Amino acid sequence: MANDKHSNALAARTGQDWLMWLGRASLHMPEMHRAFQFLENSCELVDSVNDADIKMTTRRLKQLISRFVGQTRCPSAATCEKVAVRTQILDGWLQSELNRNSDINLLVELGAHGLQKLLAICEGADDKHGLLLKAVREFTRDWLHIVSTRIENTIERAHLVYPVAMLDQAGLVDPSWWWKQIALCDRHTVLGLIELEINEMNEMQPSSNVSWRSFDKRWRRLRLRALLEHLAEKHLLAELLRKSAVDDFEAVVAVRALRDAGRSRDAIVQAEQWMRALPRSPVLADALFDVYVDDGWDDEALALALTHYSYDPNPAWIDKLGRLNSAAAKAQIKLWKKQPVA
Repeated sequence: MANDKHSNALAARTGQDWLMWLGRASLHMPEMHRAFQFLENSCELVDSVNDADIKMTTRRLKQLISRFVGQTRCPSAATCEKVAVRTQILDGWLQSELNRNSDINLLVELGAHGLQKLLAICEGADDKHGLLLKAVREFTRDWLHIVSTRIENTIERAHLVYPVAMLDQAGLVDPSWWWKQIALCDRHTVLGLIELEINEMNEMQPSSNVSWRSFDKRWRRLRLRALLEHLAEKHLLAELLRKSAVDDFEAVVAVRALRDAGRSRDAIVQAEQWMRALPRSPVLADALFDVYVDDGWDDEALALALTHYSYDPNPAWIDKLGRLNSAAAKAQIKLWKKQPVA
């Protein structure tokens, strides 16, 4: 319940602030009490911030935001409407505090915390009217604008934007919004954060028997892949694909990515290892053959072609051997062409 005393923190706010808050809160009147509690307590904490207890104050503000937004997982349609209103109120409060020249770093950190909570709530939400999604997108847009215009240090910006962007694994917000802002951050910092995450991932092994257990952090890996492709970072992308391949088709993509990144020898070693696990994979054999030829390993390419032609006498192997200039390859082509078609 709002304090009746006229000396509280809410009384110090201007009529414009009140108009914004009441306008947003009136969209769902039963939520008014919850909103005023949050606004009053938050304003009091922001006004009392000083260098001595900034960490404690920040922690208490984050707790207030968490309680205000809620911890609901897979909320119903009715709950989605309530959370949408809370999101608008939180966004409005941050904007008004920004206009009062409050600590910008504190406000940006609080906005990031709120977004992380909201993105988690949105996953699996029954938001049939789209109110929650719209509110979260507006909040994201406003927060990204604050970060891009008020946080000048590109390293700090990277540490703020990257963790929030990677939480949006369901693609609730247009990925171009996130990627555009990350591209404006310090590139070395962003790549360092990505590399650290890739190093901590388990290495998958391609298999012909793919199950749900094969997809460790699948959405996170896909999110990283999209970001690396946007940043045109070939080396980290190749390493991510190498550690994420779950079948022979993804293994082929990884092998080609390693080759494009200038890691031809690693591509050969990795493809040979995967071929031992999937000896009859035609797509993986095709990729390994290309790497052999590009690297000048003609004898190995010929042996691979002979093995897989024996599995499946596909005429495509005749065309492939035509890329080799060795006498043995030419002799093998003549031999295959003489064989009757099955």
